[in-house]
Amino acid sequence: MGSINPLDVLIVGAGPVGLALALDLGRRGIRSTIIERNHSTGTEIIAKASVLNERTMEFCRLLGIRDEVAHAGFPDDLPGDTVFCTSLNGKFIGRLSMPSARDRDLPTQCCEMLQRCPQFMFDPVLARAVLRQGMANIRYGIELLECKEVDAGVTCHLKHVDDSEVEEVRARYVVGCDGPTSAVRSALGISFDGKTLGFPVSVIVRIEDLDRYHPLGLAERYLFIGPEGTWGNFTTIDGRSLHRFSVVGLEEKVDLASLDMDALVRKAFGRDGIDYELMRAHQWRRSQCVAEKYSEGRVFLAGDSAHTMSPTGGHGLNTGMGDVMDLSWILQALLEGWGGPGLIAAYNTERRPVAIRNGSGSTRNLGIWIDRQGRDKVLDEGAEADEQRQALGDKMATNLRQEFQSLGLALGYNYAASPLIVSDGSLAPTDEPDVYIQTARPGHRAPHCWLRDGSSTLDLFGGGFVLLSFGTDVPDDRRIEDAARRVCIPLRYVTITEPEPAKLYETRLVLVRPDGMVAWRGDSLPDNVQELLDRVRGASPVDQGTQGDHPLLVSGS
Repeated sequence: MGSINPLDVLIVGAGPVGLALALDLGRRGIRSTIIERNHSTGTEIIAKASVLNERTMEFCRLLGIRDEVAHAGFPDDLPGDTVFCTSLNGKFIGRLSMPSARDRDLPTQCCEMLQRCPQFMFDPVLARAVLRQGMANIRYGIELLECKEVDAGVTCHLKHVDDSEVEEVRARYVVGCDGPTSAVRSALGISFDGKTLGFPVSVIVRIEDLDRYHPLGLAERYLFIGPEGTWGNFTTIDGRSLHRFSVVGLEEKVDLASLDMDALVRKAFGRDGIDYELMRAHQWRRSQCVAEKYSEGRVFLAGDSAHTMSPTGGHGLNTGMGDVMDLSWILQALLEGWGGPGLIAAYNTERRPVAIRNGSGSTRNLGIWIDRQGRDKVLDEGAEADEQRQALGDKMATNLRQEFQSLGLALGYNYAASPLIVSDGSLAPTDEPDVYIQTARPGHRAPHCWLRDGSSTLDLFGGGFVLLSFGTDVPDDRRIEDAARRVCIPLRYVTITEPEPAKLYETRLVLVRPDGMVAWRGDSLPDNVQELLDRVRGASPVDQGTQGDHPLLVSGS
């Protein structure tokens, strides 16, 4: 059994990254097919990927699902606190206070706040949006066996999970969004380099009114600390009765049957007489790994197939969403013919360093969790033990605040080293996890600023290229529009006369890419605007012939 006409894009994996890619491609007019080895998009309760950061929520705004995500089911009045203790009824060590979604202030640099939306709530939102849009076909119960690039396309062999039937399909491009054990990455022979950070055991615990069993008050998570460091934690999954209880610090795999999970739960509570249900336990590998490269020919990697990181900080899924924002417009450009061959290599150049950066930040957060210094007396009585607990609580709260307030990590990454970016020689602002300074420096996220009509500058982006013109005294130079038409690049010329955004963007003209990143800026267009457009679309002036699936027009064509 085989396909007659090749698919435009075959997406392997219907997790959040695969679904978001299909949704954004559809918004751009590109059809796709998703295959997923499981039989549905997960409404099954899983304890992972619970935080959507500010950049991901800006993407959700663009995709038209912002409100659905915000009201997916996680309560907006639950404090985001983290409590440090020896057990829920043991010694109190400290508290990191964080506001609930209802009480949280919107950062001035953003048009959207981060949201708590666990993956078992987020995936169905994405799947429903994909189905409403009607631009993608989701095929469940199908897995990839192999893929091979041939004749301006990719031949894939797919297996039906239920009956083992094998079919062959052709696709112009393939994207592996199939997780840490990616079949796509394996088929390409791409190495997955990095390190193992431990083998935690997690169990989902159903317990009604958790706070009636302890005196520590409502919180999002409780970290259990002993002389050996942080040995476990209770973290809410749904903000109500479902919690993830994790035992950390295990350095190798264990037989789950050998663990007395009930005894560990009682240790966490520090008492008996608790009415709870253990729903499911599993051991998983915590790792910090990055694929050697993010593409091979017409096959790309995104999300966990390209990178893994410790969940401390919640950056894994959000890094995957960043992959989607970059890759989606690249695929559009290649399929529509206005993108050059440099786009493929640029995806790796742009996104791989971000995964390394975010993974390092996540591992740093983990190090604070498992540090053993200054913990030898946390279980003891007396003034000296009290002083140690006080000092430890203050230190943990200070150091872990960066884990939960990491606007710099969410928004401060940049693509300045990309061949698609035209440098203006300006210096980059500081890159700190908890500090974000908006800049229109080429390679950075175009700054957010509220406009008089109530929209954000970010609402101008997400389609094609946008040339922003600030002020009323800028010469009306429309050469770039003519040059864009010659090579079929989607481009809009937008004039902004308001003073505040002009201050943020600093120069009279700023060219913003389809993913909202600044490609170029200056006070006047260069003499050769065609050369500028060729640079930002991955095509040099000497590129000839066909790229993607349609003729690529170049300078002088």
